[in-house]
Amino acid sequence: MNEPEEAGADLLRGVVANPRAGTAVLRRLLVPAGRPAWQGFGLRPLPADFVELALDCPERGVRSGVARNPWLADAHCLRLARDPVDLVALQAVGSRSARLRPRPLPDEAVELVLLGTFPRETHLLTRNEILMEMHGIGVIRNAFRRRMAGHPEPELRLQACPFIGGLPPAQQAALLADPDPRVRAAAERATGPRHVTPGEWGQITSERERSYLYQGGALPSEVIADAFAQRRCLPELARNPHLPPEAVRTLAADPDPGIRATVARHPALAPASMVQLAADPDRRVRHRLAGHPGLTADLIDLLAADADPEVAARAAADPAPRDPARGRVLDETSPRESPYGYRRADFGDLDEPLDVPDPAWYLACALSPLPLLRRAAATCPHLDGPTVRRLAADEDEQVRDLLALHHPDAPPALLLDAYLRHPAHRERLRMRPAFPRAGLPAGLTRHVDREVRELAAGDPEFDGDLEALLADPERAVGLAAAANPRLGAERVAELLADPELREGAAANPQLGEERLHGLLDGVLGERRPE
Repeated sequence: MNEPEEAGADLLRGVVANPRAGTAVLRRLLVPAGRPAWQGFGLRPLPADFVELALDCPERGVRSGVARNPWLADAHCLRLARDPVDLVALQAVGSRSARLRPRPLPDEAVELVLLGTFPRETHLLTRNEILMEMHGIGVIRNAFRRRMAGHPEPELRLQACPFIGGLPPAQQAALLADPDPRVRAAAERATGPRHVTPGEWGQITSERERSYLYQGGALPSEVIADAFAQRRCLPELARNPHLPPEAVRTLAADPDPGIRATVARHPALAPASMVQLAADPDRRVRHRLAGHPGLTADLIDLLAADADPEVAARAAADPAPRDPARGRVLDETSPRESPYGYRRADFGDLDEPLDVPDPAWYLACALSPLPLLRRAAATCPHLDGPTVRRLAADEDEQVRDLLALHHPDAPPALLLDAYLRHPAHRERLRMRPAFPRAGLPAGLTRHVDREVRELAAGDPEFDGDLEALLADPERAVGLAAAANPRLGAERVAELLADPELREGAAANPQLGEERLHGLLDGVLGERRPE
């Protein structure tokens, strides 16, 4: 772009972000010359009447920009799921922005895209590509997956089969006995191992496929013996639930503590091996064993008295008889060596589990003296108000963080704390209605992290030196400061002429509707009388 074009694009991007830009202003951006602003349709709540206009627009880029908007009403999501362009429909229902929606997507919209029954004018994506996007980026919530498993449409039950291992036992049994033979076969494939003969193994040259089979295939005895002899892929082998008992015993006595820790959760671990691993010198091994669903009450008591506090807590948190659903929640909230300290946050999955424990268990956990159990309670998005307030004041930092990340009614102070500590979840946290945007601590403007300074620069109650923020070396911080309504109208007018900051200035609510129209007149041409 040359300078005039760049100036016009900057001003259009700023105008679309301006909270005072209503339908009369936004509708002027629907013309081809307004293209630089179209991506901005996904970055702020939009007036409902403008969304109706945009969804009738023949420009695919307009509809695609609106489809990225996570604040859309359910009716608009459903319209977009029926869009004649497959990419637009997928953008509305199967994109990263759909995953950030404060409210779940409407079931009917998700079903339309998953079933592929709505006619499209374009086929820019294959059916498998659409399904991979939908299932692969986590936009389908586990509550919907549970409904898929019992859905009257066989195609959706079929798509639930790859997740059968995490479903409640009754739903697993129903899929295995499904009246549709395709669903039954898919459920059996997902639950049973792939049996490999020695001849078939010799034909496999892909290391990736071999690694997959080491972890989950029913392998010939000579393949297992060769893996032990050459110490090849033993960590993968230790995860294989279909290993013969003698191979599990061998792995439980392996000199590598990492392998012993992996096999410490094996479903075929013999009682004698459990006793052996309960006395293992490596705490990681004992910690993994402490969560084994088949531990006897005696071994649980032994590990609950372990000298390592994390081992003791994991054992004590789950008395016998153990429930697999509770155990999975505890595993996801157990401390681990990672940037976030717990598994679910590591993988960006802040959803409830497929197999949900009894709500009464979560409430009991919230009252427990064990931090691990209170952390488990904090991952439940359905806690009542008194329980949320209790956990929000918990002395354990991880309890407070997990509550902020998982509960829709977490208080503003917790959301801000989690924002500062968990950069990977900032976009999601800022979507929460309770996320604090005003009255922020003044010290945040000096924070080493650009995103934190940018947040502080946009605080409409900021009473510090906005000029210093306008001069921040990070352009995003300067743009946020230029959009701050604390700036005077004259200063905003000056910044509209600044090539670095005019985009932020155009987003400043100091500019009223007439001034915004004036900016559009200069870029798009004067508006016609209505």
